[in-house]
Amino acid sequence: METKNGHNVAVIVGNAAGIQDRGREIEDLGDQMEGASDVLREIGEGATEEKGRSIERIQKEVGDVHEELKLAGERYKPTGTAMKNYGRILDSVQIAMRRIVTEAETAKQELDTKRSAAVSAAETADSAPEPAPDDTAAATANTELDDAATAADTAAGDAQDALDEQLRLFDVEWDTWDAAYDDALSAINDATEGNVTDDWTDNLAGVVEVVLEVLSWVGVALAIAALIIGGPIIAAIAAVVGIIALIGTIYLAAKGRRGAGDVAWAVVGILPFGKLGKLFQKGKRLTGLTEFFTGPFVDTVTPFRRMRALSGLADNASGFRAGGGLGQRAADGLAARFGSEFSNFGGAGPRNIISRIVGGSSRGYSVAFAENFANLSAHHQRVVTPHLGVLADVIASGSKGVPTSEAIFNVAEFAVKKERQVEARVNDVVAMTSPDPVDAWREQLTR
Repeated sequence: METKNGHNVAVIVGNAAGIQDRGREIEDLGDQMEGASDVLREIGEGATEEKGRSIERIQKEVGDVHEELKLAGERYKPTGTAMKNYGRILDSVQIAMRRIVTEAETAKQELDTKRSAAVSAAETADSAPEPAPDDTAAATANTELDDAATAADTAAGDAQDALDEQLRLFDVEWDTWDAAYDDALSAINDATEGNVTDDWTDNLAGVVEVVLEVLSWVGVALAIAALIIGGPIIAAIAAVVGIIALIGTIYLAAKGRRGAGDVAWAVVGILPFGKLGKLFQKGKRLTGLTEFFTGPFVDTVTPFRRMRALSGLADNASGFRAGGGLGQRAADGLAARFGSEFSNFGGAGPRNIISRIVGGSSRGYSVAFAENFANLSAHHQRVVTPHLGVLADVIASGSKGVPTSEAIFNVAEFAVKKERQVEARVNDVVAMTSPDPVDAWREQLTR
């Protein structure tokens, strides 16, 4: 049920006794702070009769501490008083609401019953046949049916009035609670005004939280793209996003808004654990460690180096001709082939998803590039090879199978990271469907 003012008819949640107890504790603590402040001030000013080295040491150390302690007491006392008063009113409102809610539920049941009876009586009266002019008994019966329908409708109206009255009383109590909350919040703000403020780093932290939220969804989109499409460019963008997310997470952790676990997962997100599979391959242990720790940088830089190398091949007709004995037309054709066929990524699509999970998001790209290179004539391969540069690694990796140890680590890395991303996003979606969160003090005032 809702009232005419749109309030849900339910007793307002809150531990009134607990709030009052907390208010008294805070109020008492404020008194103690002020009392301790006076003692420290008197000791510091030498107004007391105590003598000795300990007192002298306290006099030297106390400084302006008593002023800060007094200021804290002046903040605590009105805050405690505000919470105590709010708890008292909340208790009164809850007592009244428990009665009102019970009576409103009873009135609603009574209204439903009487509305049903009114509808039934009206249908009975409307369905009665018209009596003959000389049939007095039938006319009397119809009159009685009409009267019964009218009485039932009046009873339903009275039941509606009774429910409306309970709803009105609920709104009165709700308004009393709402005013008490506003008064408590205003008193607390007045007590702390100018004393509890955010500096620019706190404000920046708020911006960083929004950026991280956006990046988390971008990360999901990139994860899907890496799985369905693949390729080094997507891997590079994902690496950049991961690095920015790590920096932001570390900053929020320094501001107390993230924990060590969040930082750890952010680190996991950028490190290529699949590279650790090389630790189980003879002669590649050092390479595996190097690629693991430099992974974020390599994943960011390498795709652009490969694009530059590919662009160089597409524009290198003169180099092919000079070093390979090709004619102008043949050299131009070979360069054009690199500018079209090799630039088009042929490793995309669902059929290569397993390959990308086992070998990494760039696996399909490497295989397609190696196959294109293998389709060149032996002579053209010899002409192009001296100019490959970083693309030589792409051809080499694409023409070989993925070692078992790397495949196992790649699959494990994919499972852990993607499960973590999906779980985080599911939690976000659940949070979106939850009631709007209340401000910090409203949460405190309902405990």
